[in-house]
Amino acid sequence: MRALLLLAALVAQPLVLSACYPTSGAAEPLVRVHAASDLDCPDSDIRLSEEWGGNYKAVGCGRKAYYRTACDGLRCMVQPADGGPAIPWKDRPDPNLPVQPR
Repeated sequence: MRALLLLAALVAQPLVLSACYPTSGAAEPLVRVHAASDLDCPDSDIRLSEEWGGNYKAVGCGRKAYYRTACDGLRCMVQPADGGPAIPWKDRPDPNLPVQPR
């Protein structure tokens, strides 16, 4: 009986975690909009692949583009990976503020 309960808990854990943290792929719709514009290609012809670290590769109409993404919950930012500005992080201190002693 204990083994059955343990098995049920192990199976249910990924389902609970994915329901609480649905950020995997959260940037995909916004990446798709950027790719359709950048590649001058209809959305239906674009193939996206999510890579490590929130990076995406978009391929369509004989072209490809790479994007960096950062999500805070379901709010996402998308920038071109080649030559685009860095994505600001929420926890990074403002570089214009003076450093305060502790």
